[in-house]
Amino acid sequence: MRDRGQLLAAFLVLAAVLAAASRVERGVGVRPLGAATPPDVPSGAWLCPHGGGEGWDVRVSLANPGPDPVLARIRSIGAGRPGAPEERVVPPGSTTQVTVPGDGREASTVVEYFGGFVAAGFLELAGEDANGTAAEPCLPEAGTRWLLPDGSGERGFDDVVVVMNPLPAPAVVTLTVFSEGRDPVRTEAWTNVTIRPNHARAFRLDQVALGEATAATLVEAEIGRVAAATLGVSTAGGVRAAVGVPGGVETQILPGGEDAGRTDLAVVATTEDRVGLSGELLEPTGRQALPAVADASPRPASATTVTLTTTGPAGIVAHADGPGVAFARRTFGVVADQGSTTGATEPARAWILLPSVIGEPAHPQIALTNPGPSPISVTLRTLPAEEGAALSRATVRVPAGATVLAPRGFVAQAADGGVLAVSEGGTFVPVSASYALGREGWATYAVAVGVPVPERWIPDGL
Repeated sequence: MRDRGQLLAAFLVLAAVLAAASRVERGVGVRPLGAATPPDVPSGAWLCPHGGGEGWDVRVSLANPGPDPVLARIRSIGAGRPGAPEERVVPPGSTTQVTVPGDGREASTVVEYFGGFVAAGFLELAGEDANGTAAEPCLPEAGTRWLLPDGSGERGFDDVVVVMNPLPAPAVVTLTVFSEGRDPVRTEAWTNVTIRPNHARAFRLDQVALGEATAATLVEAEIGRVAAATLGVSTAGGVRAAVGVPGGVETQILPGGEDAGRTDLAVVATTEDRVGLSGELLEPTGRQALPAVADASPRPASATTVTLTTTGPAGIVAHADGPGVAFARRTFGVVADQGSTTGATEPARAWILLPSVIGEPAHPQIALTNPGPSPISVTLRTLPAEEGAALSRATVRVPAGATVLAPRGFVAQAADGGVLAVSEGGTFVPVSASYALGREGWATYAVAVGVPVPERWIPDGL
């Protein structure tokens, strides 16, 4: 009787959500992003500038940590006509994956949700024009200024900047590319570019920074607001993705799992004056200074890449003594695939980790970075993708200034779904960093930082 009552209650909540969403739309078709929502209906949106290519398998993961079902509306945008919206109900305490179009480098997805909170991230498996996987969280809002440190114009790379306009009015953007070997480049073709409502564009970095190992981009919207990310494609094998960093950020926390030991830290400085940098490496045994980061402070209006070596899981805290600077961490798998992330701008008490694995065999990982001065205890709970799947839990102690891996047994059970991670005693930043496919599961490598959960949506009694 209790289960039947809970099911009935869930259906009643869902009916209320659908009715409220219908009231928002009545008479106007699809509700424009940013339009008013009734105050009694919690809602939000995620923007996913994931890109794609010929034959790519692109998925958007939606995780609902709450006790009630949440209605999600998924809409694909790109160079052509926007796709028809698709509605999904994300059951309570679960994860849903939605396959979305990903045929072009500019492919993007908008997710709106009603009646609760869902976290969203994208996961893509390259197709005919590349090999590898990439994963990142989606962006919670559009903005007017994005810094994109992770790009390259070297031969053998087909790196692009994906800029999406999810709003019902045109956006006008200008892109400036920064590198180590030349002055900033702002071409006529990339100045005052109009992006139509509910459309996206892809800008190829080798067109303006050919031969540059580091090609970072500043995207400025003079009219409207946009979301942006870089998609890196190496013809030698490997893809990666990194969402943009909002302007004004001075500190980034970039966790990492057990990669091949090589980390490239890309940094862009858009300022006219030199900005000092500092960095710390947070390993299982504690923190240590990274003098190589301080020594690599780029000249004004330029970008550079610092190569570091790590052993085991390690987080990086990178800091700039002023705004206009952004970092991206590019890690290398044991074969040819790469992973990239811009990490988090601040730690939080609760996060959702979304899947970073497509296919089997796989070696999923979850790393937890605690940048604070005191140890914390983190409780992990699965948000399974299969209805009726048993829940798994684990508790991990993370020392102060350290990074540790979650238990492998727990992570293996959680590979296909999301994970809710909540700490007691402090804040932290988690990352999913996973190998998959190939003969033994080591052929591809993807890295994705978690999605912070607002305090009001953190479940009680984990």
